[in-house]
Amino acid sequence: MPGPTRETELAHLDRPKAEETTIAVVSDAHVTADAEGTWKVFHRTESRLQSVIEDVNHRDVDGLVFAGDLTKDGTPEEFERVTEILSGLDAPYVAVPGNHDVPKTFDDHDTPPLSSFVEAHCPDELPYRARLGGLDFLCLNSAADADGSLRNGHAGRISEAQLDWVESAVDPERPTVAVFHHPTTHVGHLFERFPETDHFQLQNAESVAETLDAAGVEAAISGHIHWPTAAHVGDSVEGAAVSENTSGGLTQVTTPAACSFPQGYLLVRVTPDGTTVSMVPVGDDEARKEAYRYAAADGARDGAVADSTDEGYFEGFPLLEERAPEPTTSD
Repeated sequence: MPGPTRETELAHLDRPKAEETTIAVVSDAHVTADAEGTWKVFHRTESRLQSVIEDVNHRDVDGLVFAGDLTKDGTPEEFERVTEILSGLDAPYVAVPGNHDVPKTFDDHDTPPLSSFVEAHCPDELPYRARLGGLDFLCLNSAADADGSLRNGHAGRISEAQLDWVESAVDPERPTVAVFHHPTTHVGHLFERFPETDHFQLQNAESVAETLDAAGVEAAISGHIHWPTAAHVGDSVEGAAVSENTSGGLTQVTTPAACSFPQGYLLVRVTPDGTTVSMVPVGDDEARKEAYRYAAADGARDGAVADSTDEGYFEGFPLLEERAPEPTTSD
């Protein structure tokens, strides 16, 4: 059976530390009612997001964070369906846009403007700060820019204006996590199986990571690559994502996609002793087998999705271990 069949711990982090708080993080649902197939398994996208919401509703979470790509291509009908599904969520939620949620020059439909996304899914104008449980979230827009330069492709960037805002937005008395769609780490640098593709990470990733770290942000959570990772920003070789007892600097976590293999979401459990990030699978064994077959048939990420799974990627969890082992005593 490919991939995890139960909740699996992705990372044990020294920070953030806070009063007990549990946050669900979902990304890359790519909801559509008008497509099928491909490695994104489009014909299951509605039911997969519905399954996430139903599962989250059975857990005692303080909120849900949506890390972008709510829709397949940003059509009004897709946004309407996402809104319908999310209306069944019992917990509060916040969201940031992904590259598929904003207008593109090559769209063959009228994608609603970013302001419509903000009105429907954000408590305030982007960027904004949201408090969920014992955490502050800085919610940033990596998918669209005022100059229109991101409209021609799927790459991401966080504007200088947003970075300036970050410097004054962090409350030093509150543990803070940043969320945005495109990650600062390049999955192709972490794991050699994945191809070197520019749009996998932010165009100004180094500047973003430096700004977040200097401002006191303790972790960043992103989507976009459809693959779960946890790494210190700057790790750059196969296996470097596995570290021991390292609590300095920014940690980047990426979520699995809700739509494509391994089809899951994250639970971020924060305590006064540190944070555990776990991956929760979506769907049953048959659903995962189907998603794996599509990923293998389509050669998803140049074959990296299937190859990494077959080589035991999920058997290597947790990918990041920052906490010191509990002291032992002798008689």
